[in-house]
Amino acid sequence: MKRWLLLAPAPCLVLALAVSSGCSHAGAEASGKVRPAVRTIPVTVAPLERRTVERSVEVVGSLRGWEQVTVGAKRAGRVVKVAHDMGDRVKPGEPLIELDPVDAKLAYDLAQSKYLAELMKLGITESRADEFVKQYGVTEELLRGKHAEEAIDRVPAVIQIQVARDRALHNLNRQRNLSKKGASTAQEMEDAENEYLSQIAALDNARFTARNVIAMAVGNRVARDQASQTLMDMMVRVPALEVPPPGSSQADKVVYAITRRSVSEGQMVKEGETVCELVIEDPLRLWTSVPERYADEVRVGQPVRLTVAANASMTFTGKVVRINPSVDPTSRTFQVETLVPNERRLLRPGGFAKATIITESQAKAAVVPIESIVRFAGVTKILVIENGVARAINDIVTGAEGQGWVEISGKGVPDKADVVVTGQSQLADGTPVLIRTPEPPTPPGSHPPAEAESKSPTGASPTPAKAEAH
Repeated sequence: MKRWLLLAPAPCLVLALAVSSGCSHAGAEASGKVRPAVRTIPVTVAPLERRTVERSVEVVGSLRGWEQVTVGAKRAGRVVKVAHDMGDRVKPGEPLIELDPVDAKLAYDLAQSKYLAELMKLGITESRADEFVKQYGVTEELLRGKHAEEAIDRVPAVIQIQVARDRALHNLNRQRNLSKKGASTAQEMEDAENEYLSQIAALDNARFTARNVIAMAVGNRVARDQASQTLMDMMVRVPALEVPPPGSSQADKVVYAITRRSVSEGQMVKEGETVCELVIEDPLRLWTSVPERYADEVRVGQPVRLTVAANASMTFTGKVVRINPSVDPTSRTFQVETLVPNERRLLRPGGFAKATIITESQAKAAVVPIESIVRFAGVTKILVIENGVARAINDIVTGAEGQGWVEISGKGVPDKADVVVTGQSQLADGTPVLIRTPEPPTPPGSHPPAEAESKSPTGASPTPAKAEAH
């Protein structure tokens, strides 16, 4: 070619250069018109739904008996009988431990004898005295009231003095009549008056003595009652509840379980020493610590679901009954108490439980299939289809989950959309997509059908992979 150009005349050389230049420009223009093919990604989609969801707070805690009681001996003594042992169920009033009652019985008999001796001085029976004490109590009215005066007037010593006073008054009146007739001396008149005054003083003294006897009788009665209480305290019994727990209409229907027995027969116990530990198993209390951020959501009366490891397949229910108004400054949590019925005794006090506090059961929320959530590099997002292309919605916050779905929230979540379920890994914001219908599940024992041909929204068949490569 070089040789040809050198030998060619000038016009021919110019023509050759022009042809060569024209060919090069045309080739460059043709190569500029070829653009790479945009790949369309086949995906499956599902609609974004609005449904009612349940909002809850997940917590853990420990189960406790409704009441946990440490029973001690009110008196010192030697244990002569152990009525129940660990694991027994007992009701209020049943005996637990019996102490030797001999000394207490002797003290009671001594106090009773002194009390009866004072009643004998007053000339009244024990039942009558009990009526007075029941009516007036241990008050001044018992010593100076109308009934006390009537009782004092019936005291033999008082009656004797009253008779002597009446005799002295009769003698005084007789001496006065004789004195008027001049048949009595002044000395006799003076002696009659002194005798009468002496009997009046003796009567007042007898009444005072009778009141003192009443006071002594009351004191001996109190001592007798103390001795009687000491004798009763020699039998340690299951305590009674004034207010029954929720679910029990009467306190006598409460049942305790013995969790520990601390003494044995023949052992000497001191006053106040622990003999048994009891717990009420139905209902139970669940104490949980809830993070401070849920303080405005947790309320008294909200339902609670809980599970325990011993019965993992079962779900127990309860309700919030108390909320601690203060927050622990160390853990930044507040305590919540849940009432848990335990009629079947499947839950044990002291056990560990996982609980779910239902803060809202009818909340409206947007939900999508769990497979549609994309998490990458700390970003949670979903991809929706708009006009045949994928659009990413970032900063998605997930919430409650169900079978195959999850709640989402965020600034850009639309009311309605088709959410990409499969194929997200190949998509970016703005990537064109082909929506294909998921294949039905293959029945057991049958051959899977040939892969269905995906269709674009216009009905055209997708471009084969080889064509895309060209």
